[in-house]
Amino acid sequence: MTAPLVDEETPLVQQRQQQPQPQMNKQDVYAKWSIIAGLALFVSLVISVLVRIPFNVFTYHPLFMTTFIVLVTEGISLLQPTSTEIEKKRGLRHHAIIQTTSYLSAICGFSFIFYNKVISGKHHFESFHGKMGLFVFIYLFVQLVFGVSMALLPKQIFGSVDKAKSTWKYHRVFGYILLLLVWITAQFGVRADYMYNNLYSPHLIWLHWVSLALVFGGLYSRIRFDKWGIIRQ
Repeated sequence: MTAPLVDEETPLVQQRQQQPQPQMNKQDVYAKWSIIAGLALFVSLVISVLVRIPFNVFTYHPLFMTTFIVLVTEGISLLQPTSTEIEKKRGLRHHAIIQTTSYLSAICGFSFIFYNKVISGKHHFESFHGKMGLFVFIYLFVQLVFGVSMALLPKQIFGSVDKAKSTWKYHRVFGYILLLLVWITAQFGVRADYMYNNLYSPHLIWLHWVSLALVFGGLYSRIRFDKWGIIRQ
């Protein structure tokens, strides 16, 4: 067998050829920045209110819930266009970490508003925002259990890994519904008297609708309906 020709420029150890990383198309890039812009606008509006009021027990509620909203949105967004096996595994790992952190933030936010009602002698869950918040909190717990069961206990809960994988689209659909409910609940929250009355200007309230449109416009354009079996390419 003839040895391959080598010269002084031939590397002694052949480097493993790296697989090219898939690039997001322009629509996905624009959608990504739309989501980021929407989140940044929402956070800015909330912070602009919190800096105008004395820091107290209630303040922890919007702080933790805003953190929750940002994390739960990002946790879904980062999983959207994933194509390669490496992307999916990395995305799933980050999704699990971010969503777990978001759930802890929700627990903190929920606990502080509950405690604030106790020390203020007020009734719980009287407003529509409060009732929606309780429903979302329970929904979030069920969705978390669903996701953990699929990822960590596929054989024990579903019978096999393949059966567990077949339920992923339902987890994703319920996740989008949950996210929509989270943002609707937030829209009622920012219009509560305590938040609305401390806006720099009441006319700024419409910007919350802009943040909602930017986030969900970006999320919607990144959904691959063909993977759900709804639209076939």
